[in-house]
Amino acid sequence: MKHLLEHYNLLFAMTILTAVAILLKCICAIVYQMLLRDSEHVTSTKNKWLRSMITKYEACYKLQMPIYDTDTFIRTYLEQYRLFGLSMNTLEKSDYFCGLTVSGCTLFGIMFGIYYGLPDRWILIHSMTLVLFLIFLPMSELIFQVRYKKKMLRLQLLNHFENNLRSRLEGQYLYPEKRAAYQQEYFQTEDKQLQPEKEKAEDKQMLPDNGQQPEAAATHHQTKEEPQQLEPDMQELLDSLLAENKITKELKETEEKLSAAATREKYQLVEEIIREYL
Repeated sequence: MKHLLEHYNLLFAMTILTAVAILLKCICAIVYQMLLRDSEHVTSTKNKWLRSMITKYEACYKLQMPIYDTDTFIRTYLEQYRLFGLSMNTLEKSDYFCGLTVSGCTLFGIMFGIYYGLPDRWILIHSMTLVLFLIFLPMSELIFQVRYKKKMLRLQLLNHFENNLRSRLEGQYLYPEKRAAYQQEYFQTEDKQLQPEKEKAEDKQMLPDNGQQPEAAATHHQTKEEPQQLEPDMQELLDSLLAENKITKELKETEEKLSAAATREKYQLVEEIIREYL
């Protein structure tokens, strides 16, 4: 033990430990930065971890098991993210572990140094080195901002899940009747707004010309009925409504086909979720 202390082997070991802790902080910062960049385009991302989280979230709604606490769901998934076989939560706290280890080793080293009668210069070097290590470790957090990036990642995912994905899945899988009723009410409202314009167009066609007497016009209308034609604007509006109805039906059919295909492809994931929640 005295040989290790005299040749500063303990000091070298603590230096290596501190360097490894700072390196792990740097790696965590890079990983979170990449996840932040991918989370800005969640719908088109190719990140397997993000795609897995979205798939599991969608599968819960397909099984009629809505997730009410989305924040907890995202936090749990973040805690499960692993790098080098260790969770990111453990790696990002490497500065705490390193600080405690270095402080404890230095204090025990100084105690043994005093016990073995090592010079004051040796004790001063170890004390100053400990102070430098304890300064470098918090500075690494200020430089890499690992915890800030993790917080921003969580908020970004929470914003997408709560404000975009959740509302779409609830309307699609939990309340399809309400969605269909709303669409039907919307088109009925459009038809009611068009009805007065249709009546006006019919009244214009029923009115007599300026040089023709009302009785003659009525007689002429009875004897010879001409086919009524809608105005160009009205005809164009009706055509657009018919096209919109057709597109809506096609979209519904496409959604049903995609939903069936996704259900077949994700059968294994559904079984895992059933075992987890039931």
